[in-house]
Amino acid sequence: MHDVTDPPHDPRRSRWVPWAFVAFFVVVLGANGAMVYAAFSSWTGLTDEHGSTYRQGLEYNQRLEEVAEQQALGWTVDSGFERGAPRTGELWITLQDAYANTLPRAEVTADLVRPTTVGYDFQVPLEDVGDGRYAATIAFPLSGQWEVDITALHPQGSYRLTERIYVR
Repeated sequence: MHDVTDPPHDPRRSRWVPWAFVAFFVVVLGANGAMVYAAFSSWTGLTDEHGSTYRQGLEYNQRLEEVAEQQALGWTVDSGFERGAPRTGELWITLQDAYANTLPRAEVTADLVRPTTVGYDFQVPLEDVGDGRYAATIAFPLSGQWEVDITALHPQGSYRLTERIYVR
């Protein structure tokens, strides 16, 4: 039954409802588009040059064997980074065998990787300065966090050490 107090139905009053749905989806798609643009325009392309991270994942079991061999050597390894002038410092490492004898004549290199910016990675040889200590003074192209991967090759075995340092 129709109540006399109800106003007659006017189709123009509900015309805005479909347009509200359209406006809502336009706003959502616009926000998503802005996020996609921001993601692609700010991506640094962070990856290593030769896909070694992917390769390391594939060679995981081999790396575990290398770590076990490294631990079996019983070497005592100490390392550090002493800051100098802005964006410089001395990177050093000391090597001793299981009997606390120093390990001279090792070939020691440091791969320095900038984890957040592509294109600044470099390698530095560490010189034997005596008493099983190897060092190099390094000038960094950028301040910030660096990953240091030190590899020591010696006739008795090899050792690999990875650390993070902060350069000012």
